[in-house]
Amino acid sequence: MVTNKDLKFLNVARSISKLSDFKQTKLGCCIVYKGNILSVGANGEKTSPFQKKFNVYRNFENTDSVIDKIHAEISALSKLPYFVYENKFDLRKATLYVYREHKNTHTYACALPCAACNAAILESGIGRVVSTIEDGIKEIKLG
Repeated sequence: MVTNKDLKFLNVARSISKLSDFKQTKLGCCIVYKGNILSVGANGEKTSPFQKKFNVYRNFENTDSVIDKIHAEISALSKLPYFVYENKFDLRKATLYVYREHKNTHTYACALPCAACNAAILESGIGRVVSTIEDGIKEIKLG
């Protein structure tokens, strides 16, 4: 069930999406644990070895021609602070928020994680994803 707190953090992800330098679509992401934002990220033009690692899950015909431009979820996951791992946070209690809106109408657009991002989220152990979808919001519980 999507709560008012979820809407608050989706709004944070929306603000982060404005920082994206990707021309076609702008996505923002934030990772929240016990009401505290641990990390944020936006999709972008830069490539990332972390993105490349997970792009194998996207089933491209020729992976050599894929440009590994970073996705918002991968960006946020790659910026999780070391203390999260050092203190063995139970990320099953964390929520990853992903926001995208249509360029001209500013209505919600689908930001469900792709196969690569889904694999990275599952590997991290995050237990919940809240994402914009066409004209709404979807909650996905993992694990």
